[in-house]
Amino acid sequence: MLEVFLSSVQAKVKSKIKNIIGESNTIEKSMSYTSLLPSKMVRAGLIMASGESNTNIHESSLINMACSIEMMHSYSLIHDDLPCMDDDDIRRGSPSNHVVFGEANAVLAGDALQALAFQVISEDEILKDRQKVEAIRLLASACGKNGMVYGQHLDIENENNKYVTQSDLEEIHHLKTGRLIECSILMGQIGSNLDLEDQEKLIKFSRKIGLAFQIKDDVLDIVGSSEKLGKNKLSDVKNDKSTYVKIVGIENAIKRYEALTEEALVLLKNVSHDNGEQNDKLKNLAKYIINRES
Repeated sequence: MLEVFLSSVQAKVKSKIKNIIGESNTIEKSMSYTSLLPSKMVRAGLIMASGESNTNIHESSLINMACSIEMMHSYSLIHDDLPCMDDDDIRRGSPSNHVVFGEANAVLAGDALQALAFQVISEDEILKDRQKVEAIRLLASACGKNGMVYGQHLDIENENNKYVTQSDLEEIHHLKTGRLIECSILMGQIGSNLDLEDQEKLIKFSRKIGLAFQIKDDVLDIVGSSEKLGKNKLSDVKNDKSTYVKIVGIENAIKRYEALTEEALVLLKNVSHDNGEQNDKLKNLAKYIINRES
């Protein structure tokens, strides 16, 4: 069952993150605070599910990469909530990091989490050097100036913009959210024996579910409950964000993420793996992304 799989991933990753960060000072406590709050850990799950068919990578290395991507995600959430960004005071059902530790410490904790994400990969005892380099390259590319950071910039720049098109918005969503989801799936395949054709199918699969993930978030911001979301609903409305719901309406947004998921599942079905269970978990995670309530 997917719930059992995700629960196992969450337990392993949280235990590892707790040990990696520690709690000897305020910055470490701030880092741990957001990283260890209850969360779905979909990205970590995607790494573990993708990596199950990869006979050239050890489970402990997959866990390390899952930790790195969740710490990177936590850093992005801490900075996302800052008053100078989206100005949200609730995250994962608890006060946002800057509310608890102050803005300066929140910024520093986010910075430290980003650096630690790369350190964890570099210190892996089993990954070969070329695999470490590839993992770090994938993560840096997904999160840097042509990835998540630039997506956040465009998201802020297009607040109050009445002329954002659906195509513009899909590019913002791809950069801000999709790139890290794509990275999760590709990291699980580092050093694998997949041929180029199957690798391309996985990339297209990841891009479609990444976009579906963010469109679902846009819908949940309107129709979800704050209790289940673990954050304030209508945050996008408050900040006059450019969202799928705002541009095409709720019904069309739902149709879009459902169509993207179906297209993604067709691609995944055609990826050749010796281990069919791995495909099943990725398939179930793709369905979970659009059926979730938070």
